[in-house]
Amino acid sequence: MRTPKNDFFQDCRQLIALVQRRRPITLPVALITAVLESAFPFVNIIFGAIILDQLLTGGEGVMALVWWMIGLDFALGCSSRVLRWLCRAEALTADELALGAMTEKCMTMDYQQLESQEIMDKKARAEDGCTSRGSFFEFVWDLSELLGHGLTVLYALITVSRLFVSSSLPSDANVWVQALNSPWLALAAVVLALAAPLGCVPLTKWANRVNLKWYNINVDGNRRWGTIRRIVEDYRQGKDQRTYRISDMLLDKYKRVVDTFCEHAKTFGLRTQAIQSLVAVVNLTTVLIAYLFVGLKAMAGLITVGMVSMQVGAITALAGAVREAVALVGRLDLQRKYLKEYADFLAIPSEKYNGTLPVEKRDDGDYELEFRNVSFRYPNQEQWSLRRISCRLPKGQKLAIVGPNGAGKTTFIKLLCRLYDPTEGEILLNGIDIRKYDYGEYLSLLSVVFQDFKLFSMKLGENVAAGMDYDPQQVWACLEKAGMKERTEKMEDGLETDLYQQKEDGVEISGGEAQKLAIARALYKDAPIVILDEPTAALDPVSEYEIYSRFGQMVEGKTSVYISHRMSSCRFCNLIFVFDAGAIIQTGTHEELLNQKEGLYAQLWQAQAQYY
Repeated sequence: MRTPKNDFFQDCRQLIALVQRRRPITLPVALITAVLESAFPFVNIIFGAIILDQLLTGGEGVMALVWWMIGLDFALGCSSRVLRWLCRAEALTADELALGAMTEKCMTMDYQQLESQEIMDKKARAEDGCTSRGSFFEFVWDLSELLGHGLTVLYALITVSRLFVSSSLPSDANVWVQALNSPWLALAAVVLALAAPLGCVPLTKWANRVNLKWYNINVDGNRRWGTIRRIVEDYRQGKDQRTYRISDMLLDKYKRVVDTFCEHAKTFGLRTQAIQSLVAVVNLTTVLIAYLFVGLKAMAGLITVGMVSMQVGAITALAGAVREAVALVGRLDLQRKYLKEYADFLAIPSEKYNGTLPVEKRDDGDYELEFRNVSFRYPNQEQWSLRRISCRLPKGQKLAIVGPNGAGKTTFIKLLCRLYDPTEGEILLNGIDIRKYDYGEYLSLLSVVFQDFKLFSMKLGENVAAGMDYDPQQVWACLEKAGMKERTEKMEDGLETDLYQQKEDGVEISGGEAQKLAIARALYKDAPIVILDEPTAALDPVSEYEIYSRFGQMVEGKTSVYISHRMSSCRFCNLIFVFDAGAIIQTGTHEELLNQKEGLYAQLWQAQAQYY
């Protein structure tokens, strides 16, 4: 079992490794900067003391010392500023790369993990941990500051060591002067000055507990506020907000989030102020101890006036460095806990087995898919969505899947696309479990239009081709097949038209037009297996008829799977699967299933036919 100390060092090493992988130059620059900045104050402390003593004893060589001090100040100041600027730029870049890595993780992790509330909570904590609560920039910055304070302690101890050297005293020196001349008293004074900032350790731990508790409370509040903000900012939801006066409900929810935030902020704010006040008292105590001891030595004639300035500055710097180092260790402990959420999110392993077998490349599109005794239920659900499904998808033929809502049709497609793996049973491609194939190669066989498809606020051509580099002639051909060519030709920028109003000159398209573009995107991929889940739900009757009439041409020579609630579409298909309660209860052609008068298919057909 790891101790908290081991946790701290192990987590810091892990985070340092993350920074090094993304921006290798960041840490070296930060450490060099810390070395220079920690030396900077001691130039003035040491040279100032020497100059003061020289002035009091005649002033010989003072200007040379002044020029040396100015030169060193200028050199160290300019160097540290340039390095600090470079360090800041590198660390901020590391922050951006960290957020980019989170985006990449979300795009590459299993789909079923993205649907998991637990995983989404971890994502929210990771995002909050490396943005609003901590960052790699602050982590690297504080690491360099910690090294700098460590060097300040070293420089200060070397400077203060002169207090431990006893001066030669006359034989008639009184007992107080002899006591002040003792190196043991000097050591006691330095230890006492250091004991005060070390007393801040419990205060730092208290502050960390307060901040961590506030962080945990705030993550949930940020997620709730983020959800409300996204609803309000999405103009496509504006119609429902106004029609149903949802704005009142959203404002009420927002007020509750803000009230909770303010209540906790007040409590944690008071605690933070109390901690800061106690730290200020500790700081004042350190300064008083330094001035009292060094002042008494000066009054006794044991050190020069310049030495008073040097030792007070050194002791104050020593105590301040220790105090800041203690605070930084506490802050680093908090940051590594925040950033650990980020590191843990990136380390979430894939639950899906990714095979290595290449998919056989066939020009004839001869790929046979088979469900063999497949059952499935969603994570954390007791009810089965599919139960003991066994079927073969006809090669090069058109298959229709019908059934009432909740029958398992879309779940069947999700399994076919390997968005989920079966809970029981297996799905085979040409006799081999699809889990054994390379996932990317397997997906290359599928062109899919999902029921809840998404287009992106990008150029129209990029939406169809799903990429920035595309063949314009092929895009136009797919748009023509999908019935979207004429509309695109009327757009001023054609394939270069930006979609949706996230872009300055974006064009807003209708739901039906978006559906046609989604169909064109599936056609552009030119995969041997085409899956269309409710592909005409948003189309008017004329457009739907045009799609149906060209359906055979669009999927010619391909295996196609077609899901629809409109029973008339089934007449275009060679085979029909009827789903109900997660099982296939009927199979056959349109005519065969209509002849089964008591069957579900005939009932669904008659239920719709009476309205035409």
